[in-house]
Amino acid sequence: MLIGFFKKPANCKCYITKYVDRIWLSENGDAQILRSAIVKVDTNSTDPLNEVRMLLPFKKIIGLEDVSDACFLSSDENYFNSPEIFTTQDYKTIEEPSEPYKSETFGIIRHDVGENVKVFCKGSLSYFDIANCSVIRYQFPRPLENGKSAEIRIKFQITSLFDKVTSGFSPNYSIDFSYFSQNHSHEIQESDPDNKLQIQVKPILGLEQSKFVGGFDIFVYFPPEFEEINGFEKCFKKKYDTHNIDGKDDSINRYRCLWRLRDLLKKKGAPEDKLVSIGEDITASGILAKRYDEKTILDSLYKRTSTDLNLLKAKIKTFTKKITRTNSLSYIAISIAVLSILLYLFLKK
Repeated sequence: MLIGFFKKPANCKCYITKYVDRIWLSENGDAQILRSAIVKVDTNSTDPLNEVRMLLPFKKIIGLEDVSDACFLSSDENYFNSPEIFTTQDYKTIEEPSEPYKSETFGIIRHDVGENVKVFCKGSLSYFDIANCSVIRYQFPRPLENGKSAEIRIKFQITSLFDKVTSGFSPNYSIDFSYFSQNHSHEIQESDPDNKLQIQVKPILGLEQSKFVGGFDIFVYFPPEFEEINGFEKCFKKKYDTHNIDGKDDSINRYRCLWRLRDLLKKKGAPEDKLVSIGEDITASGILAKRYDEKTILDSLYKRTSTDLNLLKAKIKTFTKKITRTNSLSYIAISIAVLSILLYLFLKK
């Protein structure tokens, strides 16, 4: 779901200090994605940061939208701004934007990284395709200065994320979300021809603090009534959740899985706080299927039986019409034959 981050200008030294993907799958395999990233410019950088790009391993993004202004909503208005969902319990608005409709206006929040974070209300957001990949481009309304952090929050949709691995009454589907893969070498080369633009990711900020500040998390929300079959052993946490992409409780219970980058690195035998870049090849994967309880099975059988009966009735009706039409033609043919014989006998006399 992400190949890597890139920057402009090349001389800006910066890092991704927090990243969250929230992916809501639908039963047809499409997905809604809420993505947030905090980027920090190093205090010793020679240049400020003007632009962040994300290279994605698929095409045809739908409904790309900057929702950074949602960072200032209360936890009652947006669940994803609730301090209790973060290990550090650290999320609050420090300063709201004074003029939120002006392009260069920004506010300040605290968001799980141990320091204040800028949020611009009207950044320039766009995307374009490179071969088999897409690039999301975010341009800051004003350069992000040395030592400063900023959060970008966007949402978009993509199609056809499921691969059907079995068929029948209850087919199984596989998901395979890749991060930092180097398989798209052409697109990576196009994005960073001189190998100077990539932004490295910090999976965690300071393990010695035992607070796990920052982080890189991937949340996957199953379609309603779907459950895991196998392959989710690397998940950090699993639970049911009723929140949608807008942070609202819509009372629809969904199974949710969480992968954490630092935990995946640890399972690979790498340090949890290792700087991550393209080539790390992280995968969040598994097989899921729709859960059928007794009522669901009976409803499905009733619908299927009703459909089959209707089809059978239609076929019988069509067949009857054909028989009727065939019989009518037979009667006409016999009548013509009889008349022909009578005419022959009459002329013979």
